[in-house]
Amino acid sequence: MQVELEQLQPQLVVAAAENEKMLVIIQRESKDVETTSEKVRGEEAIANEQAAESQALKEECEADLAEAIPALNAALSALDTLKVTLIPLLLGGVVVRALDL
Repeated sequence: MQVELEQLQPQLVVAAAENEKMLVIIQRESKDVETTSEKVRGEEAIANEQAAESQALKEECEADLAEAIPALNAALSALDTLKVTLIPLLLGGVVVRALDL
């Protein structure tokens, strides 16, 4: 058993050296990851702020649209009641009003 341990000693030294190298790499990469994580958190905060602004704008537009849709529907209904024969009469009134200006 002692002979086997002595034979494995060089392998243990090599493994320990490799572990030290790996530990240095892991520490360096951990710092890189932390730096990147901080940058991503900052960008995420900006994106969340922009998303909130966009949502507020969307809600404002939808409210304006909700007011405009009934007026549009009323105007379309009024157009549907016009007869083709009335259009020249209406256009004549527009021309007369324009000339009065």
